[in-house]
Amino acid sequence: MTMFVETRAALTMRAAFDMAVKMRYPVLAVGKAGLGKTVALRWIADQSGAAYCEVAQHTKAIRPMFKMLHDAYGVQKDSKHTYDLAKDCMNFLGGRYGPTRPLLVDEYQNFTPTVLRELLHLQERCGFPLLLAGNTHRLASTRRDTHAMDQIESRIGMRFEIGQPTREDCVRIGAEHNVEGTDSYEAIAIYGENTSLRALCYLLQSCAAGTSGFGSIRLPRIETTLRGMSCASDVLELLHERRNDRQPQPQATRRSRRANGETVLSR
Repeated sequence: MTMFVETRAALTMRAAFDMAVKMRYPVLAVGKAGLGKTVALRWIADQSGAAYCEVAQHTKAIRPMFKMLHDAYGVQKDSKHTYDLAKDCMNFLGGRYGPTRPLLVDEYQNFTPTVLRELLHLQERCGFPLLLAGNTHRLASTRRDTHAMDQIESRIGMRFEIGQPTREDCVRIGAEHNVEGTDSYEAIAIYGENTSLRALCYLLQSCAAGTSGFGSIRLPRIETTLRGMSCASDVLELLHERRNDRQPQPQATRRSRRANGETVLSR
């Protein structure tokens, strides 16, 4: 079961969704991989009743895109021809069968510019709320179709940027995973701020597996789990450096640094 925590990314995605519903123009939300966009989109779909779909390799062409929309809205596909599929989409997205639910499109960057332009053209004609979300990578085949890109940019009503995880995000996720101890929260905050929410959740899930699901997660368990990961040496070095930076320095150390000409702030 996917755990949902109301992080900054989730709040940004919710604001983007609210804007799409209010404006009736396509809204774009982008950020690096692993920041929680997909989890937030699924949560919004569950809470609002919006239609959700994810663009995969087999759905990035025009006809598969129309089929994807049929599946997202639960509409039966009676025809295999692109023209008929497009006409069906015009009917149910245009409100012919009742109010149209908002559409959430995940991993939009997998579309080619031509297919994304077709989706935006469909939205322009039907007027349904549309939120596109994905990574900051270029669209597929962007270099080959600059004209389509110009048309795409002109149709996007607003763009939201999803930033790196905050310390508060990491603390909330740690609380959900039963992390205990100030030093433990300091460690996961440093790790999460310098990686991603996905990486942090994976770390904490691995820690929980090491405790067999019983008891809390403390710093020794976090460090032991990190040692078994491919990035162990770099991450542990970073944790120790940041922890030392935040600790008060002994008086003798401050005198030594002053003697070397360094500026040391008194506490």
